[in-house]
Amino acid sequence: MRFPASMPVFDSITVAEDAIMYGDSISLSLGVSDPLTPLSTLEIKVVVNDEIITSEIIRTKGNSAAYAKKYRVPFVAHMPEGAEVEVHVSSINIEGTKNDTVIFNTIASRPSIPTIYMVTASSTVELKLIDAPNHIYEATGLTFGNEVSFRLVTKVDRFKKADWKNPENIAFGWVNGGLGLVYPVFEGTVVKSVTGEMITLSDPTLVGFNKFTLDLFNFTIEGDGDKLVPATSMDVSTFGTVELSSTDNLNVTTKENWKTGQMYLGKGTVMTISGMTNLANSLTPDFFDVKSATTAEFLGETGIYTVYYLPGLNYLWVEQPTAVYPDALWLCGVGFGPHATPFKKSSSWNWNTPLEYKYCRKVSPGVYEAVMYVEHVIDAAATEPWRLTFNAKFFHQRGWGGEEDARTYTMPNSLLTAPTTSDQGNYAGTADLATVPGVYRFTINTTTKTSTFVKIN
Repeated sequence: MRFPASMPVFDSITVAEDAIMYGDSISLSLGVSDPLTPLSTLEIKVVVNDEIITSEIIRTKGNSAAYAKKYRVPFVAHMPEGAEVEVHVSSINIEGTKNDTVIFNTIASRPSIPTIYMVTASSTVELKLIDAPNHIYEATGLTFGNEVSFRLVTKVDRFKKADWKNPENIAFGWVNGGLGLVYPVFEGTVVKSVTGEMITLSDPTLVGFNKFTLDLFNFTIEGDGDKLVPATSMDVSTFGTVELSSTDNLNVTTKENWKTGQMYLGKGTVMTISGMTNLANSLTPDFFDVKSATTAEFLGETGIYTVYYLPGLNYLWVEQPTAVYPDALWLCGVGFGPHATPFKKSSSWNWNTPLEYKYCRKVSPGVYEAVMYVEHVIDAAATEPWRLTFNAKFFHQRGWGGEEDARTYTMPNSLLTAPTTSDQGNYAGTADLATVPGVYRFTINTTTKTSTFVKIN
């Protein structure tokens, strides 16, 4: 059935408030009718600064409808002072004819925040307004460590703690991945919890935070401080001891005491290394250039590294614990081990310790290298022949997933192949590789999809 051509008419439509503060609500009420054609839907959007704050679609029936609702206008990022709150309303009848209108009745203002406090578990710091037009706050001359957790509040009590019972307190925490308003949850008159999470800033490359800058227009906060100086010495005897289990290519698991620690290492820094012997045999050449019996230049990118030292092997590895591709690649598989003599394979398609995988150095954008001992054995009569071969794949992280498919790369020489019927995407050794075990420098370029595999010892 078709109805005569007609258009919905707004008999009345108002927003009660002419001025609000962000965080308050507006009150919309309206009446709409269409005497010839039944109504279908109402579409409502609340817009501030060209951003849709909220929207909804309401079913309407018959030839007239009345609607009233409050809409909260939140205090969030990018809210300017004195912005118009626009209410866009569309009424549509069942024939699809629409009548649109926009109400410009309300001006929204930012709350006055002359000062704000950063409240940690043990201290409170005042951030002062240093740039009112841009809503920038700052605190300097601080002595925090390089990780700090806190909330931001506008009101503190006499103990300099967040005044959660003050209705004028505006508080910020971490909400949905960013800075946002948080609220106390009461049980009677007692604050039982606070919505959202604590804000946590962490920078392991700093000695500590001495400055914080809050941008309350963009809702961001940043910390700054003095940078760590890359280590110029490394004494593995000072590292902590931890028992780790490694599984080799024959599926034999061994528990050993390792030494491990966190260090800030600098590219190009020559370090004095103590607590270990024969550096040329104990430091992997892709990360260290040995200069003397006691010194070596670090070749990796500047950053925080976990350093692993296995006394039983007298060998040292480095790995950035939070790095992921494209800042690093990992090689996992079978058929390789440390470059140290006496040569021995130790990898096993596992991720428990550095004996089982290889952390690759980023040489330049898209280029990564790994130096390791490689031994490819072909023995069809073995119980599990694959355990004796060289077969490996590059990964984007320490763990499964994010793989580089070797079939998309040009093979470097006759020593490696990328099978298409088995071990898909892996670099696999060929019969030629079985005749030349040794230390290899394996390099791939993820940009040009090329690779090199060169025997260096």
